Amino acid sequence: MTFLYQYHRNLDYVLGTIANKRLYFSAPSDFNDPFDCRPKFSLFSCKNDSEEVWRRYFALLAKHQFPGISDEESQKHADAAILKGKHRDKNWLCEADRHIKEELAKTFLLICCFSKSPRNAMMWAHYAANHKGVVLQFKKANMFNSDTSYKGFDVEYYDKPIPLERYIKAMEETESGDEAAFARLIYCTKSDEWESEKEVRFFSHEKFITYPEAMLTGIIFGSECSVHWQDHINTVLSSWSSKPSFFKEDSSISTTKLCFRRLA
Repeated sequence: MTFLYQYHRNLDYVLGTIANKRLYFSAPSDFNDPFDCRPKFSLFSCKNDSEEVWRRYFALLAKHQFPGISDEESQKHADAAILKGKHRDKNWLCEADRHIKEELAKTFLLICCFSKSPRNAMMWAHYAANHKGVVLQFKKANMFNSDTSYKGFDVEYYDKPIPLERYIKAMEETESGDEAAFARLIYCTKSDEWESEKEVRFFSHEKFITYPEAMLTGIIFGSECSVHWQDHINTVLSSWSSKPSFFKEDSSISTTKLCFRRLA
């Protein structure tokens, strides 16, 4: 995968993104999925998971509650919790879930969304105004550069609440110094109903992040996009030393998949 893509329906927004050479990071509350960016993890839903998985969870929990304890001591805490049946105690599970949700809710970041594919017909219909809009093509290597002030991650898709092992993974990553581990757990997990979007998300504390000209490598115009969009975009790009390539969606190339032809 060389590029990442943004679908757009609003010309003013596109012109602003190009003219100002900046990406817009929005608040999760602006998203169209009411379940998006909300904790999708519940200990109660994991009550039937294996004791071995629960033992790993309780050991990590002990290390969090008692910083500096040894692996042996954390394992003793885990064994005691299993022996007491905490992982089957409905009252304890519900109270633990309440506490976890409160803690996860304290995490807040702004997000900029991309797709790995420019050929998703449903996204063209929904996010690009029934093929009247455009798709911006960005060079992935520039976006994942270690010097950037924003970090990107693939979205994970689940057909049910996040499993305990995934939550344990976030705990382990946090223990290893990964400060974004729980942010990914909240902001980069979605229902598998959205899986076709092949989404990649970038986090930032800033609303706008500038990008170099070389990062925007292409602009794909929808089959129903009017000529004045191209004229306006051409005008904005007139001062660029390295202009992105123009492409047009062309339904005459294939009757089964979206195809694009390069414009002169």
